[in-house]
Amino acid sequence: MSRFPSPAHADRIDERIQTLDDGFERLGDEDTPFTLRKGGESLEKAKQLHSEREVSERKRDEESNEPVTRMLSEWRADMMGLDFPLVDTIPLDEQRSRANQVAELAVEEGFVDQIDRNVEFRDETVRGKYWRGVQLIEIGADPEDFPGFREGIVLAHELGHAFYGVWSPDSGIEEQPRLFQSETEKTQARALSERLHGPFLETDGPFVDYRQGSDEELAAAVFASRIIEPMAAQRIAPEAVRQLEEAYGELSEKLF
Repeated sequence: MSRFPSPAHADRIDERIQTLDDGFERLGDEDTPFTLRKGGESLEKAKQLHSEREVSERKRDEESNEPVTRMLSEWRADMMGLDFPLVDTIPLDEQRSRANQVAELAVEEGFVDQIDRNVEFRDETVRGKYWRGVQLIEIGADPEDFPGFREGIVLAHELGHAFYGVWSPDSGIEEQPRLFQSETEKTQARALSERLHGPFLETDGPFVDYRQGSDEELAAAVFASRIIEPMAAQRIAPEAVRQLEEAYGELSEKLF
C-alpha cells in the first residue's frame, strides 16, 4: 500500500507553507509548477498577457514545463523559455489526461484492476493509495490543494507504485536491489520528488517511507514526472529517468 500525503490540512507541515509577497503560497523553498498556488496581481497580469498571445503559441508553450519565474518582466522577455506559475505551465486538465492515458494502459495490461476516484479518506492528509495485492488505486485529491497534490500528479504517482512491481514484484521499502543505485540517480530522483511534492516529511508511522525517500517512493515520483512533464523530467533528472526507462524494458515503449 502507498500512502500519498497532502499538505492541505496537515499540521505537521503547515510550517513549510510560505505566503509570499506577491500573493503566491509556496510549499517549501523552491518555485516549481507544482509547489505554488493562489497568486495576486502579477498572476492576473500574466494571465492577461498570455491570453493575448496567438492561440498556436499558447498551446505550444503549455505543452511542456520550462523553468518558472515569478518575476513578470523576466517572464515577459522570454515567454517560450520561461514559465509563469499557473499561467503557461502544463494545464491541470492536460495533466489529468496524461495520467488517465497511462491508467488505461495499466488496466489493459493487468497491472491495476480498479481505480476509485473521489475517495474520502479517513486521514485528511492522504490524497491517494495504491493497494498492492488487490491492485487497487484510490484517489481523493482536493481541488484547492497545491498542483503536486491534485488528481493528475497523484494518479500518476500511484501508477508509479503499480508499475514499480513490474521491475520488483516483491517491492517494498526494505527490498533489494534498488532501482536507483548511483548517488547521481538518487539525487536526481529526490530532486524530482521534491519538485512535485515539496520537501520530504519529517514524520513517523505510515509516512516513514515517504520521509525516508524509499526507492519505491522515489521511483513513483520519477514515474509521475516522466508521465506528466516528460521534457522537464529529462532535463532535470536525465540519469534517473534513463534508469527508470531501462528497468522497464519493452514496457517503456508503451508507457513513455
